[in-house]
Amino acid sequence: MKCKVQLIGRLGSEPEITSLGNGAQVATLSIATEEYWKDKQGNAQRRTTWHRAKFWAEGTIGYIQRNLTKGQLVEVEGGFRYEEYTDREGVKNKVPVINGTNIMPLSFPDNSPPEGQPGNGSGEDDYIPY
Repeated sequence: MKCKVQLIGRLGSEPEITSLGNGAQVATLSIATEEYWKDKQGNAQRRTTWHRAKFWAEGTIGYIQRNLTKGQLVEVEGGFRYEEYTDREGVKNKVPVINGTNIMPLSFPDNSPPEGQPGNGSGEDDYIPY
């Protein structure tokens, strides 16, 4: 069985590119999604949910570095998993993380197309307009 996640949201901060001890890199994105509805009294309501996505493919990380900035609308696909960490008080916690496999910008900061193909991990630099 497989768990697949697809979300559309805005980048809440600049992408964070981290180098690991083994020479590999990881791109971490903070993404906000919003839901809108009316409550029983007819008042407009909004809920923002924050998500963390990590990308491991070298070509996709390069694409993210060159083309994505805070505030952009993006579509992210990937798997779902939990990461465990220990807080300052020594308590173990689990946080949900999207293990990103594809990313597609849906808005551009300067109304120009991005460099390279949207991040599918291929590393190819051919832009295909959709």
